[in-house]
Amino acid sequence: MNIKTLFFICLCYGITITARDILVEAKASYFFFTNSLSRKIYGTGSGLFGGEVTAEIGKNFYGWVSGSFLTKKGYSLGGHDATRVTMAPVGVGLKYMYSMGNGDIYVGLGALPTYLKTKDCSPFVIPIRSGWGIGGIVKAGYYQQIYKGLYIDIFADYSFAKVKFPCCDELTIQSYAAHVNGVSLGLGIVYRF
Repeated sequence: MNIKTLFFICLCYGITITARDILVEAKASYFFFTNSLSRKIYGTGSGLFGGEVTAEIGKNFYGWVSGSFLTKKGYSLGGHDATRVTMAPVGVGLKYMYSMGNGDIYVGLGALPTYLKTKDCSPFVIPIRSGWGIGGIVKAGYYQQIYKGLYIDIFADYSFAKVKFPCCDELTIQSYAAHVNGVSLGLGIVYRF
């Protein structure tokens, strides 16, 4: 077990032991690529799906952990060869939540380790690249109660990550880092304990 896994387990365990208010959420959003190269290859964006657990750790302060998944087809520049990107960000961070009537408004930020895999059919690039990178996320949203413990979450996130791929053995091919930056606008279904 590595140090990142141990930290993640300790954080989740600590939040659930002391939490008085826990929110479990299924989320769907549209991820808009803000990096111009990504937009040229994969278009405007794609659906991003995942889940999040948020738990109170102090007055108006909440810890959260999340995981998401995105996959998108595109075409290489110039040659118009098929390519596919798969992205899986895993987040952990803090939120500040303020009650407003039957809902809560929140802002938050956190770390966003991101797994990225690209598969390219072009003969001029490395066919499959994958790796992890570190990034961050800024969150804002509103939880609106719709029935007893059931809420909806209307949210906007900005996330960024830089993934450096391992270099290849061939001297004729150069490997570049990938920048996966974007804005997510979406909706979540939340159960609040």
